[in-house]
Amino acid sequence: MTDNNAIPDSYDGREQALIKHELLRSYLQQLFRIIGMSAGRNRRIDLCYVDCFAGPWGDDSEDMEGTSIAISLRTLDACHQTLASHGIDANIRALYIEKDPPAFARLDSYLYGNTPKGICSECWKGDFVDLRDKLLQWATRDAFVFFFIDPKGWKEVGIKILRRLLQRPRSEFLINFMYDFVNRTMSMGDWQQEMSELLGETINLDGMCPKEREQLILRTYRETLKRCLPVPKPEYRLRSAYVRVLDPTKERPKYHLVYLTSHPQGIVEFMTISEQVDLVQKKVRALKKGVERERRTGTPDMFGAETFVDQSAGHVSPEDVDRFWLGYLKSGIRRIGRNEFADILEETDWFPRDLQASLVRLIKRGLVSNLDAVGRRPKKPLHFEKGGERLQLVERAT
Repeated sequence: MTDNNAIPDSYDGREQALIKHELLRSYLQQLFRIIGMSAGRNRRIDLCYVDCFAGPWGDDSEDMEGTSIAISLRTLDACHQTLASHGIDANIRALYIEKDPPAFARLDSYLYGNTPKGICSECWKGDFVDLRDKLLQWATRDAFVFFFIDPKGWKEVGIKILRRLLQRPRSEFLINFMYDFVNRTMSMGDWQQEMSELLGETINLDGMCPKEREQLILRTYRETLKRCLPVPKPEYRLRSAYVRVLDPTKERPKYHLVYLTSHPQGIVEFMTISEQVDLVQKKVRALKKGVERERRTGTPDMFGAETFVDQSAGHVSPEDVDRFWLGYLKSGIRRIGRNEFADILEETDWFPRDLQASLVRLIKRGLVSNLDAVGRRPKKPLHFEKGGERLQLVERAT
């Protein structure tokens, strides 16, 4: 462990990777558990994990604990055991792609000695872009596939490059959008054609503040990605959410982890886990800043770095969420089920708990009522699962 006594040594100097890996571990585990539990009558299911830029990078240790390779294998093993305990025969395959020869040699050696029993792993040496067709064949038609796309740069996540993968049914994606690099390149005149290819369209950032630039660039990228998939049914259109990963010591984003799914439950699960990861990020940043402050001043913090964690940072204000619900319900009674709640999460980019906390306040103040609620619900007044529930403004609030 480093001297901050909370961040593993393998993440020293690259603390943002810890946030990324925590999200990968938490969401992959939840996703494969849910998909696996949906196995049909024969109790068998095919699940695939693909790391398109495997590395390893940033961790020279033999056990590679600070890499997505070790984390994914461990998570897949836990999923396999959990599903087996429920009588489900999950055929879990993992594919790792890496073009750098030294990194590939480490990857190959690690998989040979560390792949858990019950997991089928393999690695391909080459460029992910060149291997896309072969990759789709490997995935087969019926397997569910989770793609982890984490390049060092931004060119490999352009719309044209990802389009064929995005159009594959039964797939989800976690894409590292290297915003720090993209934002700087957006200002360079000679790179405008490449930026348009990355985002799928040309945008004008003239006169925008940093926050507005970030929102427009990210929104454009997400919306263009979603248009790649034909929509068989409105409820199964491609949806997107993201996690904003900050520089460990500065108030600016390093990258965004952009998530894509065609199932509304995916958005709900991802945003729920994102809130947990957001708290981890706050603690890691507070610890990192505390260590740097101590090194600079020579004086340790009397109360510990965690006392500087701002729990509300990055959350929407309670007043904004209250105004949203009052406006949303202005047209009359509305039933909010899983699809509608996923729509709200995607539209606002807010956390589920902020929306539920707002309803607690509004119901307590007598401004909103849940027509289907039975009994008092102090933390989660809206049960959107299954068929959902009906909300309405009370008369004096209109």
